[in-house]
Amino acid sequence: MEQLSKRAKEKLENVIVHGWQIASLKNCGLKEFPKELFDHPDIVSIDLSNDEFCDERNKNQIEEIPDGVAKIKGLKTLKCARTGLKKISPKMGELRNLKELDVIENNLLKLPSEIANMRSLKSIHVEGNKFELLPPEIAARGIESIRNFYKELQEEDYLYEVKLIIVGEGRVGKTCISQALIDPKYSLEKAKSTKGINIKSWTIPKEEIQKINHNIARDFQINIWDFGGQEIYHSTHQFFLTKRSIYLMVTESRKEDNRDDFFYWLNIIKLLGDNSPVMMVLNKCDEPTKDLPIKEFQEAFENIIDFKKISLHDDFRDEFLEFKDRLIKHASDLPHIGSPLPKTWVDVRRDIEELKLQGKNIISRKEYLELCKKHYRDEESAMFLSEYFHDLGVILFFKEDLVLKDVVILNHEWITAGVYKILDDQTVIDNKGKFNLKDLERILDDVDYKFNIREMISLMKNTKFDLCFEIGDGEYLVPRLLPVDEIEFEWSTEGRSTKFEYKYKFMPKGILTRLIVKMNRDISNNTYWRHGVVLEHENTKALIREKYFEKKITIELIGPYRKEFLSIIRKAFNEIHSDFNKLKVDEMIPCICKHCKVIDKPFYYSYNTLRRFELNKKYEIVCNLSLEDVSVLELTDNIILDEVFASTKVIYCENKNAEVLNALKLEGVKFHPERDSNGVFVQTIANPNRFGLRDRDYLLDTEIKKLNTLYKNYYILDYYCFENYLFHPENVKELLGDSFNEEDYRNDIIKQKSDKKVTIISNYKQARKGYQEFQVERDNIKDKANELDVANYLESDDIEIFFKSFSMKTYYDKSFLSKYILKEEELANTNWFRNKLKKKLQLS
Repeated sequence: MEQLSKRAKEKLENVIVHGWQIASLKNCGLKEFPKELFDHPDIVSIDLSNDEFCDERNKNQIEEIPDGVAKIKGLKTLKCARTGLKKISPKMGELRNLKELDVIENNLLKLPSEIANMRSLKSIHVEGNKFELLPPEIAARGIESIRNFYKELQEEDYLYEVKLIIVGEGRVGKTCISQALIDPKYSLEKAKSTKGINIKSWTIPKEEIQKINHNIARDFQINIWDFGGQEIYHSTHQFFLTKRSIYLMVTESRKEDNRDDFFYWLNIIKLLGDNSPVMMVLNKCDEPTKDLPIKEFQEAFENIIDFKKISLHDDFRDEFLEFKDRLIKHASDLPHIGSPLPKTWVDVRRDIEELKLQGKNIISRKEYLELCKKHYRDEESAMFLSEYFHDLGVILFFKEDLVLKDVVILNHEWITAGVYKILDDQTVIDNKGKFNLKDLERILDDVDYKFNIREMISLMKNTKFDLCFEIGDGEYLVPRLLPVDEIEFEWSTEGRSTKFEYKYKFMPKGILTRLIVKMNRDISNNTYWRHGVVLEHENTKALIREKYFEKKITIELIGPYRKEFLSIIRKAFNEIHSDFNKLKVDEMIPCICKHCKVIDKPFYYSYNTLRRFELNKKYEIVCNLSLEDVSVLELTDNIILDEVFASTKVIYCENKNAEVLNALKLEGVKFHPERDSNGVFVQTIANPNRFGLRDRDYLLDTEIKKLNTLYKNYYILDYYCFENYLFHPENVKELLGDSFNEEDYRNDIIKQKSDKKVTIISNYKQARKGYQEFQVERDNIKDKANELDVANYLESDDIEIFFKSFSMKTYYDKSFLSKYILKEEELANTNWFRNKLKKKLQLS
């Protein structure tokens, strides 16, 4: 352990020396999986992950989960996210108790089938790895989808198919290029500007594709998606930009060099295409050409793989054909081309394509199931397959949507054209985004849509798109068509307000309009415009503004329940942000120094920066405006405001304990989670209006008495930890009743205490070194002269005495209780437990 960081040593000692069963080693600078853990088979949880805010110095760099992990037989949870992991030992499949595995955002190429087929595994998170075999769409769906994939892969086949997405501003020749790629005899003509999306299929015969890529074993199909360039379409195009595609970014020689347009599209591809390769194309090079800073673009976007100048004039035919061959080569070299898939999946895919060629735009769920049944797929298998095809962009299927769950949309062009018919309708535009059923019947009057109006409006309302919402009496609103200028409304900032911001490195369009749809029930007095909204909840209001050119969204709240309402709003934003791949957005918290509290534009701190300060145990940060020192802990918790809880007692406690205690719904009390007992203590002493509740651990009676005298707002349990209360014989007796033999249970606890006594005594002094209470020298809390009292408590067979230093969580084997299948939430809901807790918290 000599080469380990101080943090890693301390946390490993908790397991090795003190017998802890939870090894929390996040952000500890580890270079490999700690082999010391292999000698402790009773460990139930290991976390070796890195948080996103973690700096390089503290990052774990673990490339392999080795064979030795199989020795930790009791392991239930293993997390190794963002560590650079390259390999997982198949022997991990021997862990019969493992329930959760989290290895997201690593460098794994293979997921051993032994792990996928572990029957104990209930949850697996493997997104963000570049598996050679496992499709990312299946990996993102979780354990059942992964198991189904491996199960059905017994007979393999291959899909030689790719999606080519052409993007760029309007009138640069995207549609002409798509036509010229498909038609060898294409002659340049003036094309109408694309409205929405045009989708065409380009099939390259086997004998031709093998001249370019000999690994392709049959005809190669490129599905071309030609996106309209007008800005009105940008925010809706986002829903159809997919991973595992190849992109053409098109501009033209006579267009002014607008870098904002380039960076918009390149960033959107990066976010939604998961860094799919991009070819940049300068069209109409027969005209006077401009130079593009390609090297600059490639430095900023590593997925730009090529750049070509082309023209569709006959004089430039050779250059165009060279570009075409290079495009085919890049497309056929994509990693997923030629990867094996279950043969039946490929067969179903071909049948779907045949239906589309027959002019079918939409089929019923029943028809889809019948199609799968032809290939011996039962309903469960068909549903797994539908999810994969949905994620891949083959179909649209929303099984959780009340209306859309009964249909499968085969033709994306058909559905998007229908949506754009509504968005482009002049009456809807003139009505500032409002439309009703009569409008829909008029707009969608042709035979292609008139019988699917219900599905069309359901799609627009679906949470994937958030295009519109119902405002009452069969009338709907599209926020993207609202006026852009802020409307007049009343907003009073008398009294205290809470401010909060989202700051984006790149800001996708339409985030605020999606929020308006998601939270439409909370809109206050119809106060909204395209870039802002006022929401109201429980007599608390929130003013939210999108400031696109500043790349931020600002939130200001007034009223009594600002913290709760902000939490609801943040959840809605998180849902929107999650649709993008690694969207870089900082949550910004305003400074609370004396200067910033009284000005309109305070200094803002990045939440991730504050978390890094906490991680490195730095609890003060400087305000850039006033240069005052500010408490980091108060900043990260600055949303909890005293006046909100004027009638509520806010009690900080350790994270898991907060979950159990809040479930009790004690009147006038709110439990707020902190990472550990040290965090509870720091929060409590930082603000006398807050309260803290911590496990007793190995504190002495004399030390607790001093702490109670100095800090009236700091509560310490009478027993070692909460589990001692939950599994106290009297508490278990109340829950189970007279049939439970309390005396035998007491005797079992006493016996185990006596068996573990020597181990506990050998460890407790080292454990006490890390207590934050002892770090405040002026308080002189530590009673070193009487440290043997911990051992003296253990000499007694009186539970009320030895429970002071014996942990039921760590040292008691609960096999005596196993037949009762006790749940902590049940044990926490007894009168005995409630009364003990209320007495400790001075609530009775």
